[in-house]
Amino acid sequence: MSKLWINGALTDKADAKVSPFDHGFLYGDGVWEHLRVIGGRLFRPAEHLGLLFAAADTLGIAIPHTRDELVAAIETTLKANARTDGYVRVIVSRGPGTIGPDPRKLDPQVIIIAEEYQPFPQELYGHGLHAVVYPTPVDLDYPTNRVRTLGRPHVAMARRYAIANGCLEALLVNRDGGVSGTTEGFLFLVKDGALVVAGGQPADATGFAVAAAAGEGGLVVAEYAVKPADLLAAEEVFLAGTACGVIGIVRVDGRDVGVGREGPVTRSLRERFHTLVRGG
Repeated sequence: MSKLWINGALTDKADAKVSPFDHGFLYGDGVWEHLRVIGGRLFRPAEHLGLLFAAADTLGIAIPHTRDELVAAIETTLKANARTDGYVRVIVSRGPGTIGPDPRKLDPQVIIIAEEYQPFPQELYGHGLHAVVYPTPVDLDYPTNRVRTLGRPHVAMARRYAIANGCLEALLVNRDGGVSGTTEGFLFLVKDGALVVAGGQPADATGFAVAAAAGEGGLVVAEYAVKPADLLAAEEVFLAGTACGVIGIVRVDGRDVGVGREGPVTRSLRERFHTLVRGG
């Protein structure tokens, strides 16, 4: 039985409880961030926890721990679960209060989960994903849609739409019709030999790390607004995320991207990313 870290104490997963009056449950009034641990080493904890604190600031939630304290708590949770490789999620909610939305006098709650989470089957790495464009736009001018809050129904609805259409991933679009990311990670294109970051995506520490690794490896990296038609005109499309790593998207809305299989840039960057997360 795995253990969770809840407000400073380790609790068996089966015994973990959240108050029905917690505003994270009632209103989605909370935030989260995730990290990878490989070989006992957390990947870029400062960058990931920086995004957690920025998200909490967006909602006006004061996290009751410093970043160093959270790192120590994550390490305690990993040790309690004898886990040196896997996935970590840090959740911060507004805390339990009344059934109304009044946020005053609430004590934020912190939960740390250390388990395995792999959103896509391992056999698809090297082959690539089929994806669909989720037709309902996401309003990225609304601040909470640019951070990882506990209320993200558009992500759940987009994944449900993808599965209903025989795919495992959905691409999100903004009000201008531009592609603004995916349900699992940061979106990239390879166009004319250059790496293109789809513009306007919410911040993602893993996505930033992959873009930096590409630049250090000699690829030209650019960022601009991407439309769905640009995906089909690209040589390669892939996503990078904390949970999924680097994986190609080889078909969008039933049409092949490039030659319809994972390309050499995607494969090379996945190998570079594997080296990076292992401390290379």
